[in-house]
Amino acid sequence: MSPRRTAVLLAAFAMSASAFAVLPAAADAGAAATTAHSDVSGVECATDEGSAARVRPGEHKHERNEMSHAEVAAAEKEMTARLASRRGIEIQAVTTVPVVFHVVTASGGAGNVTNTQINQQITEMNQNFAGGESSAAANTEFQFTLQATRRWTNTNWFNNVDSPSVEAAMKSATREGDAGVLNIWSTNTSYLGFATFPSWYAADPELDGVVIQYGSVPGGNIANFNLGKTASHETGHWLGLYHTFQGGCSASNDQVSDTPAQRTSTSGCPAGKDTCPAAGVDPIHNYMDYSYDSCYNQFTQGQKTRMKNQWAAYRA
Repeated sequence: MSPRRTAVLLAAFAMSASAFAVLPAAADAGAAATTAHSDVSGVECATDEGSAARVRPGEHKHERNEMSHAEVAAAEKEMTARLASRRGIEIQAVTTVPVVFHVVTASGGAGNVTNTQINQQITEMNQNFAGGESSAAANTEFQFTLQATRRWTNTNWFNNVDSPSVEAAMKSATREGDAGVLNIWSTNTSYLGFATFPSWYAADPELDGVVIQYGSVPGGNIANFNLGKTASHETGHWLGLYHTFQGGCSASNDQVSDTPAQRTSTSGCPAGKDTCPAAGVDPIHNYMDYSYDSCYNQFTQGQKTRMKNQWAAYRA
């Protein structure tokens, strides 16, 4: 196991022993997202520095693993090198990603997600990644197909997945497939969701995937976050995207040139929000912000290119 993951497990973005992304859903999430704190290595960082976790309404939590600016720079350097070494790999115009959907419930049945909801979730992801919600949206050319549904009754996994040791136990016992298979676990996480980044697969393949709150699926019970777009946001991280507010108003920000710089994450859907002096208002409609599900409607062409490059570097 990599030293970084070992440190996480010993310490006990909502990322866990893997790399995660979390979206704050509370009304004051934008303020919470800029609070400085220490990551597992003791480095002061803010929640907009590159991890992936989406926080449930009413929660005020820091993401468990974060990437500092230095870590992001190192990750970008590694990706460039990997792309150079894998130039001969041919990537299909349309990449079809098999999905294994794990429904984790408590012993009394709490947390059940129906087969209909699972199918609706896959449909929602396909619509989002195909650019089907806005004329401004890119067709990313990623599509998802349900390969299998697995059902697990385990109260500890269901309620305590935010613990890195419990997460590792659950994933190690249930994860299926290689780097190109997306495993999604629905649980009672206190986040809306968290996900691993592609570059973490080689060190800890058993931890790879996405964890979502069961109430975030289509028809779920979390107001403003129950259209199924948490899974799309987290899958964006799984495909290598940072939050749109990564890096704040810096020139490189989220490493994507066509997402305007953004100082803080978004709560709700505030039209005209503009937190950086550079051109363009905050991309509140982007799936990689923290907006309400109803506010989301797009990935950009630049994000499409980044996801394609991350796939070629780490998942092909």
